[in-house]
Amino acid sequence: MHVISFEGFEYSGKSTQIALLKKFFIKKKIVSTFTREPGGNKDLEKIRKIILQSDFDNLSLILFFFASRFSLLSSFKSNGIVVFDRFFDSTYAYQNFTTRDKQLILNLIKQIHKKYIPRLTFYFKMNRKTLLERKNKRGALNKFDKKYLGDFARIQKNYNDLSKVKIGKRIFITIDASQSKELIHEEIIRNLKKWKLIK
Repeated sequence: MHVISFEGFEYSGKSTQIALLKKFFIKKKIVSTFTREPGGNKDLEKIRKIILQSDFDNLSLILFFFASRFSLLSSFKSNGIVVFDRFFDSTYAYQNFTTRDKQLILNLIKQIHKKYIPRLTFYFKMNRKTLLERKNKRGALNKFDKKYLGDFARIQKNYNDLSKVKIGKRIFITIDASQSKELIHEEIIRNLKKWKLIK
């Protein structure tokens, strides 16, 4: 099993790239499983709906996310490539407000079995101006994302900080989200080949 994760703000093009990669894997007959967090199966999607509409405090959200995460990981049986739409980086980026939050999240990440640590994490980096332009063009965010829209600088800093933390053997790849979807897709495929996840 190889794990890949996709990270970034809403409107960064993350979902578009996941859809393109899924089509590529199907075309090349590459065994793969695509999942998302929070959610990923029938029961956890119910939790996702609750979380995205909630006003839970930050500590509760951290614990909800990791409880959902461990439950999802325990259900995996795939021997192919598992692709996550968000993983533990998102919890660190969004829910890390204080030193206590940071240490709790890092300690919980350490509890994840090494086989589930992503080999590659693709982070779609964008500036606030681009985010707002895309938001105005494409429509409203959900309640959860609206809650964090004003925290752009803090969240981006948290993503950048975690990119420098050694977590197993994973490679953290920052992608310029302002590029065309075609160029970004090509960059993703190049990296999958470079790190020998596909031929």
